[in-house]
Amino acid sequence: MAGKLAAVVQDMFDALERNDADKTLTHFASDTQGIDEISRVWMRGLDKLEGYIRGLVTQVSDVRSELKDIHEVVWGDAGVLTFWLEQDYTLEGERHHISAPSTTVLRQEKGQWKIVLFHSAPLPE
Repeated sequence: MAGKLAAVVQDMFDALERNDADKTLTHFASDTQGIDEISRVWMRGLDKLEGYIRGLVTQVSDVRSELKDIHEVVWGDAGVLTFWLEQDYTLEGERHHISAPSTTVLRQEKGQWKIVLFHSAPLPE
């Protein structure tokens, strides 16, 4: 069932689709963690993620993201969102498509939901 966590994650993807790094980064906590699927490394902390996002928006274009099979669970000020991500984008002039089961952990900070973990595992066609 989609709800408030899905809305935050969808808003993050919408900002990413507009190549708006500043808006994209507002959705993440300072201690956030995630995986860079291109270089295949963990990014730990907002400073690492910021460098990645700012570089990414200069390298990709025509990003389209669709969240499917959304399920969220909230426990007080923490929650988990699982979904299937279908995403298309152009990187260095080449079109790419990923299909990936994805997990996002969010935490409420000062009344706002922030992403503390984003993990997506693209699967081959």
